[in-house]
Amino acid sequence: ESAGQFARRGDIVDIALPAAEENNDVFAVRLSFFDNEIDSLRQLDIESQRSLENISSAIVFPVRELLIQEQQRDDLVTKLIAAGDSVYRNAIIEGADRNQAEALRAICRRDAERIEQGIAFAGMDRWIDWIYPDAGIVLDFVRDSGMRLFLDEPLRFRNRLDASQADLAERMRHMLLKAQTVVISGEPAIRGTDLSIVLDKWPGVTAFAQIASSGNGLPGGRTIDIHGRPADSFRGRENLLIELVKKHGSDEGIVIFTGSKSRTRRITEIMAEGEASGAVISSRALPQGFVWPQAKLQLIGSQDIFGSERSVRKRRHAGVKIDLFSDLVPGELVVHEAHGIGRYEGLYNMDNKGTRRDYLQIRYSGDDVLYIPMESLDQIQKYVGAEGRDPKLSKLGGQDWNKLKEKARSSIRKLATDLVKLYAERRAVKGYAFSADTVWQQEFEEDFAYEETDDQLQCIAEIKADMESDKVMDRLLCGDVGFGKTEVAFRAMFKCVMDGRQAVMLSPTTVLAQQHYENLKSRMGQFPVRIGLLSRFASEAMQKETVKGLRNGQIDIVVGTHRLLSKDVVLKNPGLLVVDEEQRFGVDHKEKIKALSPNIDVLTLTATPIPRTLHLSMAGIRDISVIEQAPNERRPVQTYVMEYDEDIVAEACMRELARNGQVFYLFNDTRHIIDKTAQLEKQLPGAVIAYAHGKMGERKLEEIINSFINGEADILVCTTIIESGIDMPNVNTIIVENADRLGLSQLYQLRGRVGRSDRQAFAYITYRRDKILSEVAEKRLAAIRDFTELGSGFKIALRDLEVRGAGNLLGAEQHGHLDAIGYDLYCRMLDETIKELQGEAVQSRKTASVELDVDAYLPTSYISDEGQRMDMYRRIAAIDGLQSWQDVIDEMNDRYGDVPASVVTLADIACIRSISEQHGLSRIYEHKPNVVLAFDDQIKPDMGFVAAMMSLPLAKGMLLFNAGTKPHIVFRQAGSSRANMTA
Repeated sequence: ESAGQFARRGDIVDIALPAAEENNDVFAVRLSFFDNEIDSLRQLDIESQRSLENISSAIVFPVRELLIQEQQRDDLVTKLIAAGDSVYRNAIIEGADRNQAEALRAICRRDAERIEQGIAFAGMDRWIDWIYPDAGIVLDFVRDSGMRLFLDEPLRFRNRLDASQADLAERMRHMLLKAQTVVISGEPAIRGTDLSIVLDKWPGVTAFAQIASSGNGLPGGRTIDIHGRPADSFRGRENLLIELVKKHGSDEGIVIFTGSKSRTRRITEIMAEGEASGAVISSRALPQGFVWPQAKLQLIGSQDIFGSERSVRKRRHAGVKIDLFSDLVPGELVVHEAHGIGRYEGLYNMDNKGTRRDYLQIRYSGDDVLYIPMESLDQIQKYVGAEGRDPKLSKLGGQDWNKLKEKARSSIRKLATDLVKLYAERRAVKGYAFSADTVWQQEFEEDFAYEETDDQLQCIAEIKADMESDKVMDRLLCGDVGFGKTEVAFRAMFKCVMDGRQAVMLSPTTVLAQQHYENLKSRMGQFPVRIGLLSRFASEAMQKETVKGLRNGQIDIVVGTHRLLSKDVVLKNPGLLVVDEEQRFGVDHKEKIKALSPNIDVLTLTATPIPRTLHLSMAGIRDISVIEQAPNERRPVQTYVMEYDEDIVAEACMRELARNGQVFYLFNDTRHIIDKTAQLEKQLPGAVIAYAHGKMGERKLEEIINSFINGEADILVCTTIIESGIDMPNVNTIIVENADRLGLSQLYQLRGRVGRSDRQAFAYITYRRDKILSEVAEKRLAAIRDFTELGSGFKIALRDLEVRGAGNLLGAEQHGHLDAIGYDLYCRMLDETIKELQGEAVQSRKTASVELDVDAYLPTSYISDEGQRMDMYRRIAAIDGLQSWQDVIDEMNDRYGDVPASVVTLADIACIRSISEQHGLSRIYEHKPNVVLAFDDQIKPDMGFVAAMMSLPLAKGMLLFNAGTKPHIVFRQAGSSRANMTA
């Protein structure tokens, strides 16, 4: 999933590498070995785990700066242990602090043990002078290469180098005081004052500086003044760009950089329409251009034309459906549709009449045990219900489970009836049909700083289609944290304003409303759109002005909190209501929201992802758009769940500040937040630390948040006011103290506040040292640790289960039934009921059993990891015909190597079972020496299927059809002819 990871399965090795090409975050390869030789090298699709085309070579880079060679390891371990012992002995001799000396000796021994075992760890760089005694700088390795050295702003570079060395010295001093390291050697590799010595010896150096000064000069060098100026701005003035090209295109070099292929096409069309030729148009990225008259050269950047740099994202396939079954571990609950809720106890390989199979062992109430053959795995679902509350195990053969299902089915029918009726009523109400997109709409959308993901484009198209129809839009837009929902909403709001109507954006918190307001002003600043704010951050005078502007139509867009729901807020010409995080509003507020929007379009945003199965179930009764794709430049947040350690926390903060980043420090205790801030200021001298919480005055809170956004503070100590939606790309480390007191959804949302840029982000989820955690808190912290990949909100949704999204959509009563029978079965019942009410035919699920005396299982020697084996069993159980049978066989061959006979047989049985169910067969079994194909005696046999079977080449004289009271086909002397049954 991320660069540096690898997996080995038999003769196959997969490696994820840093991308060699633009716009790809990870490049993965699959190596197939024959003995000790590489047999094939292919590119790997990480999402599908399938190999792509053959490649001739790949460069595998190390993933760490510090690499300890085998021959160094023993020497380093010996030195560390000796150093720790020496410090301790000296402390005894000199009467120094024994506790500190003992602590340092323990650190040396612990680090030595980890290095001996080949374990990388944070803080390993404290021993860098022993790992690399002859360490140098990059310049040392390329000095004799004949390469020319270019320096950008030498004075600033020198100052930055000095500051970095001073910071390193301070960190070393702090670690010495804390007895966390020993003095190994003296001077750092290079100091800022030594830079001139390096430059003197360099064969060719060119320095660039905007302002001439003695500090920027090079000894013995000469200064060349380059007279140029920034390129003109052509934003919205394409006619001036055409004139420039016509006038100077033939005698000057003009290069236009667009930043994307779509913009290149547009500029090419504009030049062609204006009959202007002579300019070179490139889709490469250069944000701002310049004019260099002496060289007769004009470079025009993308921002000079479009106003913002467009960052390209990799196009991805549709989001992958989340399936938690591969995460199933012994001890967890599962649901069997016929038998109810049981406890999964493991995967067992059993001998039955001389043949081997794998079975799921499930324990029910009263110690009853059920063994499920793996080809019937699709009848089992992992139980998902409310957090911290396990249901009773069902009794095998009892009626309680059927009663629970009937009760749930009855309630689901009532819910579905109400929802279908509500949907029909809403469809009957006529709303305002917005016009098609304007030229300004196109310009506004092209001003977005990124290339949209496919999901974003799909959601935008769905919303615009709703707005342009005469039905009243009521659409729910779901997407994980930071996946671009806000931009989709902004485009809908802009479209609304272009038709002369007013748009309202309702936010759950003051801080989020303020940020939406600032972002809207920034995004729409080039257009005549008037934007107002109604929240406690706005002064009373500003609020009065905004309310007046809404009433007389002078305000086009208003952003606000529940203040928008006050009686004095009246819109002259409302067109669109955007509700951000609807579930954060109370019942009373929701009623007011409904009253506010009887006939206007409504778009509701939620970062609470709707699991895909529920989304499909609700698709017929609620308009839902889902963004499942992460922005390509986004990286998963590196998450550490651990006991609180002030030294590790301080180190994490210093590392972030060293790269000019900022830190969120979540401390959810307003009574002691000032004390915590003071404590951090002592730990981190030189860091600018501010604090913020919801109980402080609105002016003060606004001032602190804005100063932090503007980079005036390095660390913000805050409560959960940052939980919703705040987007600060420069904040890429978050420390959460007392995380065991927070819910899983909260922790996930909080972690989502960082990692919103292309930088690696870090989350330290901590709990009090020596605190005994409850079982629920342990599970919660384990989940936030385990689910770090992008889009994990879908897994978090199922693990936390409010169900984050299901509970909000379905209400408390339905949530109770969902807990009683499990999420998956509930969704299936809901889906069937809705289809039935809408007049669609719903076929009852009939399962066929296949009982053939053959070895059919996945050997551990083929797939050793139980999670992957379970996932592949799941894939095999889902085979629904010959094509999917072939796909699964091809995939296993690709991922794991040659498919063993027992695995092919297992896939055969799954295929036979699926085709049997499609044609009304209920059972296939051996009646030596024949195989019997028995039809379900409740339905009429499929005579077309019978005729097809009888016409098989090998069927002549081998098949006998009995059409009696229990119709069946006898396959005489079937032997090894199972494949014929699937033809």
